[in-house]
Amino acid sequence: MSEIIRNKRRTLGMSQEKLGARVGQSQKTISDWEKGKVTQIRNWETVADVLGIDRDAFLALMTEAVAMDPTTQRVTPAVREVLKARSPSQNDSIKVGESPNIGARDVPVWGRAVGGDDGVYEFNGETLGWEMRPPILAGVKEAYAVYVDGESMFPRYKPGETVWINPNLPAARGADVIVQLHPDDPDDPPRGFIKEFLGWTPNLLRLHQWNPEGEVTFPRAMVKSVHTIVYSQR
Repeated sequence: MSEIIRNKRRTLGMSQEKLGARVGQSQKTISDWEKGKVTQIRNWETVADVLGIDRDAFLALMTEAVAMDPTTQRVTPAVREVLKARSPSQNDSIKVGESPNIGARDVPVWGRAVGGDDGVYEFNGETLGWEMRPPILAGVKEAYAVYVDGESMFPRYKPGETVWINPNLPAARGADVIVQLHPDDPDDPPRGFIKEFLGWTPNLLRLHQWNPEGEVTFPRAMVKSVHTIVYSQR
């Protein structure tokens, strides 16, 4: 999350001092957020709006930060009340390791591999299995996993690996993503790929693949979704 805040700030051409002034915080506080101290963000709705991040996505990022930070025991009261409403935990505070979801095998596996070196998937809504929930996806109801197939991202990902996806997390340059494309025939399921996100142009989605190495582009009109991979394991 700290990297996303830093990247968004830089993209908007704001210094830490300027962002602090916009959200009512000091430069040191902004610096602390960018160093990883992101579980105690006050006025988080304003911060999300100024940075241009969807509020639900920003809240999901804070939830993950709580789960990932071993020193965090409590979040601010205002954030805690919102997290309580969204989280399966019914505790009065969010504590590390208390979420009943962490470690549970409750993340659905989607995307049936079509085969071939391109690693094409069909997202037909079928659940292929269930995988455990890593801490970074605590409280993310929309999380899903995909089994890696094909060689297009080798050696970054090898066939047989599992990747976990947070569809609420905005893709940043250099992030690995699951891209879904609208089908040519409306009766067919969307197809998808694992690629590295490079960015958007007015007309194209720009991606990078490792094998063979090069840039891959798709017209924006073809793109159904771009979801960020947050965890992988063989």
